[in-house]
Amino acid sequence: MRLYSQSDLKNASATLQRGGILGVPTETVYGLAVRADNEKGIKKLLELKDRPIDGEKALTMMLADVDQMKDYAVVERRNMNFARHYFPGELTIILPKRDDYKNYYFDRRDTIGIRIPAHEYMLRLIRENGPLLVTSANPRGEVPCRSAQELRERMPKIDAIVRGTCGGSLPSTVVDLCSSEPRSLRQGGLLIVHYA
Repeated sequence: MRLYSQSDLKNASATLQRGGILGVPTETVYGLAVRADNEKGIKKLLELKDRPIDGEKALTMMLADVDQMKDYAVVERRNMNFARHYFPGELTIILPKRDDYKNYYFDRRDTIGIRIPAHEYMLRLIRENGPLLVTSANPRGEVPCRSAQELRERMPKIDAIVRGTCGGSLPSTVVDLCSSEPRSLRQGGLLIVHYA
């Protein structure tokens, strides 16, 4: 396992490009990231987290800006306004997947969870590599890691870790926007005040 500083974007990106799992700091908790277009990396991540590819708990797609959402999801004006109000931040929104978006992982799904982090390193990493699939950094059923050292000790099978500080102990708030009435699926660190 390798440890990288946040200034070493080259080696972190190389890990992702060759299908490796990268431990990354976010404004919530540490995450495990792979490239969204790398089948090898996705398979490794699902195996590590002990998740079936079509399981109920889905990986989240992290993007660098709101306008990118339209490339992968069906985004109505109301939902775009909602996204612009709360992104970037500690939020994941569930949207209908575009029928013409073909992807090894999402081809088995009708919806897609999208997050735009309020974390400068993560945004730089996404801009360098394209969309990332990310899940919390923890063995199944355990609380997420909050430091590089904790992640190194608890999940030694990942390929590399980026050193950094996380913003909190709670994961992102999750809101389902697939129907006319938004549904809160998980309350995290972000409090949603309105959906308009």
